Amino acid sequence: MLSFDVFSNDPKVCFFVDENYKGESLCTTEGNAINDIPLKWNDRISSISVPRGLVVSIFKDINFSGRTLTLKDSVDSLSSLRWADLNDNISSFKVRSAACFYELDAFAGDSFCLSGNESLDLYHDSDPADRKYHIVNTFNDRISSIKLPPDTQVTLYEDDNYSGKYYVIMNDFSAGDLEAIGMNKNITSMKVSQQEYFTCDQYCIVKKSIYIPIGYEFGKYWIDDRIKYKDVLISFNISGEDNYAIKLFDGGIIKVMGLVILLLHKNHQENSYIFELDELSDTLSFLFRFNGGYSEVQFIESVGSQAVYISPLVGSLFDVEFANIRLFVENYNNKYYDHKSKPLIINKVVLAAEKMSSRQVRSFIGNAACWFIPIISIYNYVIQGNCNQADRFINNTVAFFANNDNKILQISGSAKPLPKKNTNNTMEFETSITDISSDIEATLTHINVDMWSKALTIPATALACKVPMKEQLLPNLRIRRDLTPNCVDWTLSILTDFTLLFGDSVDHWNAENFGRVIEHIIKEGNIDDTQTNGLVETRLIESVQAHLAENAAGFLHIKTAFDFSQLSYANYLRQHDADNSAHSPAVAQELSLGRYELALPNFQFTVTPPRIRRGGNWVEDSELNFDIEVISGTTDNTLAARLNIIPVINQWRKVYHQAKQPSLTVPASGENMDDPVSKDDKVLTDTGASSSAGRRGINDAVTTGDGVIEAARIVSDVAQSWLRTSSDDYIYVVVRLSGQIISITMAIDINEFDVGISGSLTHPDYVLHPEAEGTIRGAGTAAIRALAEHLSKKGKRALVSDVISKPSAIVKKKVGFKFIDEL
Repeated sequence: MLSFDVFSNDPKVCFFVDENYKGESLCTTEGNAINDIPLKWNDRISSISVPRGLVVSIFKDINFSGRTLTLKDSVDSLSSLRWADLNDNISSFKVRSAACFYELDAFAGDSFCLSGNESLDLYHDSDPADRKYHIVNTFNDRISSIKLPPDTQVTLYEDDNYSGKYYVIMNDFSAGDLEAIGMNKNITSMKVSQQEYFTCDQYCIVKKSIYIPIGYEFGKYWIDDRIKYKDVLISFNISGEDNYAIKLFDGGIIKVMGLVILLLHKNHQENSYIFELDELSDTLSFLFRFNGGYSEVQFIESVGSQAVYISPLVGSLFDVEFANIRLFVENYNNKYYDHKSKPLIINKVVLAAEKMSSRQVRSFIGNAACWFIPIISIYNYVIQGNCNQADRFINNTVAFFANNDNKILQISGSAKPLPKKNTNNTMEFETSITDISSDIEATLTHINVDMWSKALTIPATALACKVPMKEQLLPNLRIRRDLTPNCVDWTLSILTDFTLLFGDSVDHWNAENFGRVIEHIIKEGNIDDTQTNGLVETRLIESVQAHLAENAAGFLHIKTAFDFSQLSYANYLRQHDADNSAHSPAVAQELSLGRYELALPNFQFTVTPPRIRRGGNWVEDSELNFDIEVISGTTDNTLAARLNIIPVINQWRKVYHQAKQPSLTVPASGENMDDPVSKDDKVLTDTGASSSAGRRGINDAVTTGDGVIEAARIVSDVAQSWLRTSSDDYIYVVVRLSGQIISITMAIDINEFDVGISGSLTHPDYVLHPEAEGTIRGAGTAAIRALAEHLSKKGKRALVSDVISKPSAIVKKKVGFKFIDEL
């Protein structure tokens, strides 16, 4: 008989030729298998010794076939009736792999093993009334190392009855590793599972790396048309010394280094973002949302269950047909990367699904804070507050799909939402958003880092086709095109191809050339008689001929769409870092797009006093007040007001277009006799488009940067066009001082909730010579405040602005963004 000890360093399953574990034996450890037992042992086994926690499957025939039995306990005689047909009749076997627990470090000393789906309470098993295996009790609070085979998970409990502090491990653990989580010689009970696609959902220890198989967990629901949102929550402790990364399947990477978060995208590494964490925060939670082919992520800093900071959403496009959808969590605080090892703890992992946007079914009036928590469906797993969604969660799939309500289906995770908070105990974080305010500084709520080189043209297409960009256009850009209006495809194609061909300079990428190219294609069938057509040219020609030929409405539509592209670029020119050269429209297509929002519920209007340059100083003149006119409504109702403004805008436009030519610079009051519109419209009214020629010469050098002037040129072109052929969706805010028009701000009614700032134009005298005596400031701020009050009374949710910019500029202005920068 071979020497054998059940509780040696390597617990073994042993097969004996005689009953009662006698005679010669064949022993093997966990995870081993023999598909054809050697002739010496084949069909000669009469008893089997199985240590506590191990599992063995025996087969009558070779190659694990024929009659089979799975044993968790020892069998002293296979000749009994129960096993009779397998006595001396076993030809192959498998010992299930198992987790092994050792008394000493480095997997040494006495040990025992547990196979998958086995559990052990060391404290209770040491009770003389219950124990069967006397040796086991010696391991209570004495385990110092654990060895795990692949695809094995162990939950370690500090107390008996599988209670108290616990952690889930998925790798081998040394005494040092256990010490780092407070479990060395401190384990009383444990459970073992074995799953290839395992999602650890609470108190998970990451030594080196793990992955979360979200595609596997969502299963068929990932491509279920009834599901709109797939949401994932991952929550971590903050130690201040963390060093880990979350790698997303769409190319995004989140790095946490100490108290710094770095958001990267492998396809657009220049569009990276850095956020600093509050040193008082103790929990960092990442919320992911997947909607069609569009993904978003945001993070929440919290102290306990109270939010400290909620980041903007960071979104990007991805290939929704990618099948192996996983999130990888990699811990860099381990011996593979440096000399120290510090386990990373995942507090919670939750997966949930929604049929529709909850925003569609809940009112925001009086609860504006909740509107600034975009992924609110899983928000309450980490935050307790007035935006509570606890009563919306269900686990019953049948009930979820059977009712047309806004319930949330919890796909995976044992965590539960925090209970509702007493409404009288409103969190400071939430009230800071909903307090009555007259401030017009907006908050960064969304960032799009990867728009497939269409940062100018996608937002313009969404506005022109009246399609929600984030909720409808982006998710369906590559799939389910039937879910978006037909105009999206050809509008986006024409705008993007024109920008590819002419976007190297605003000398070519402008409304005049855009109209010329479209008309030439319609009339002549080509872009330029002198050049051959390449792939992009051919595609542009085909799109124009298919959708714009003999289609006046289509021509007006595409012109409006290009207006929106131009306004986006003008906004970029105004907002970009003045120390660096601005990118061309073609390059700007590659940049990030940030959305800033000003909450309108509870907005309170305050008067903005004019500031005037006098004696080299800026002086508030209490004797003067801005006169503000908000023009909105049907085109017929706004016609008279628009006609009053057109002559002024015509004149401003001429001045801005001549600003780069000092010898030809014309003061704002000069009349452009070559412009038939300005000549005809001048007789309608005298709107005070007077110049300050008396205080500065006609040929004064322009002191404003070219980017600001170019932006003004673009906005003046669009303003002139909009005022002539307006839309019911357009809103104009005109600011006057002493009867003279100082500025005009244009906005568009995007939907029932939001209004977007399209552009702003200021009197050229105050832009081209911003420090000159008599220059007036404050008109832009006054316009935004008046517009905010006007929209708040109409029940609108937010005033928004989409800004293309470099990441550093966007994040720098994540709070305190001003819609109008007063020069």
